[in-house]
Amino acid sequence: MPTALNENDLIRVKQYITDKKGHKVAAVIGIDELNRLEILLDTIPPDERWLYKNKAALKSVHIGLKEAAEGKISKLNLNEL
Repeated sequence: MPTALNENDLIRVKQYITDKKGHKVAAVIGIDELNRLEILLDTIPPDERWLYKNKAALKSVHIGLKEAAEGKISKLNLNEL
């Protein structure tokens, strides 16, 4: 099971490339950071990698985790599915 990342695990970005509207579209990192990134990505189990490729699903998970942290949870009734 992967562990939570701490500040030392974050990838250090040298520069962001932005589009005309100022949206970040790419990041410039050093080769040593690329190696660290590959190691971090290997910690994600194969059966969970799909989630990080599906932006809509990942956003939904983030919203759900935020709501759960705020106590906005309800009991699921399987008979209603």
